[in-house]
Amino acid sequence: MKLRVQILDKPYASAPDDLAALLDPEIIVDWGEPDDGVGEYEVLVAGRPRKDHLERSSRLHSLVIPFAGIPAETRDLVLDHSPQLAVYNLHHNAIATAEMAFALLLAVAKQLIPADRALRSNDWRIRYKPNENMILSGRRVLILGYGAVGSNIARMCRLFGMEVHAIRRNDHADQEDEGVQLYPIDELDNLLPTAEVVFVALPLTPETENLLNAKRIAALAEHCLLVNVGRGRVVEEEALYEALKTGSIAGAGIDVWYQYPTRVEDRGQTPPARLPFHNLDNVVMSPHRAGGSRENERLRQVHLAQVLNALAREETPASGVDLRTGY
Repeated sequence: MKLRVQILDKPYASAPDDLAALLDPEIIVDWGEPDDGVGEYEVLVAGRPRKDHLERSSRLHSLVIPFAGIPAETRDLVLDHSPQLAVYNLHHNAIATAEMAFALLLAVAKQLIPADRALRSNDWRIRYKPNENMILSGRRVLILGYGAVGSNIARMCRLFGMEVHAIRRNDHADQEDEGVQLYPIDELDNLLPTAEVVFVALPLTPETENLLNAKRIAALAEHCLLVNVGRGRVVEEEALYEALKTGSIAGAGIDVWYQYPTRVEDRGQTPPARLPFHNLDNVVMSPHRAGGSRENERLRQVHLAQVLNALAREETPASGVDLRTGY
């Protein structure tokens, strides 16, 4: 089936050639803003389209978000003006994000940052203090969000000999997937007290905001480690800071935050949170870069081609977004 695709953004110079080499021949791709010379498109590829992008083509049936998740403003726009659209996203950065999540876990479990900082000052004293490094093998892991990222985190945890449990959508409850026990969100409060490592790999939606609130963070064990590569506001900021400051949990690795620069000139001077996480030695901080890699843009075209080829073949891509839940 012939398929016309409009891609609003052109991520890098060779993207058109890279994508064209992966597409079925009946797919026609136009890049940039549509103009009067461009025919109507069936598929729009855009993370934050405008209303006129959705209304311009009477043949539009699918919107592809060229990254994981869907921005809240895009979700609201589609629900308000084009609820009939099928929406898909891309998970090209899932492995990179999972690898960073595990790197953050190792860094905080083995206290790599304080040791590195001390030795750079020729200070060996940390070697002669009681060693608080955590052995990960045999630990009980709870993953919040068992999608493309969470399932890759689970695979890495199992290779380290960890016992893995995960929360995912209710329609996949009480199942086992390759040695990972899956639970519905209703089981969260029962699972948190027994978790020794908690990974957050959830998108931010009205249902997930502050999902890990003060009460739930207080339920975690004192030796528990938390790693967040989902969205900052899934974890309540003040409750997390107080738990780390007082030692009611052992540590955290954080890639996603509560405040971001809004202008280019602010990128060198914007704190990631209202509270001073940077003063805590039991936190490893990363500036929301887990999904990045040298191969990222090439992988984006590979995953985009998979979605477009499926649509051209009148198949349903696997990366559909449920607009009701936001993921």
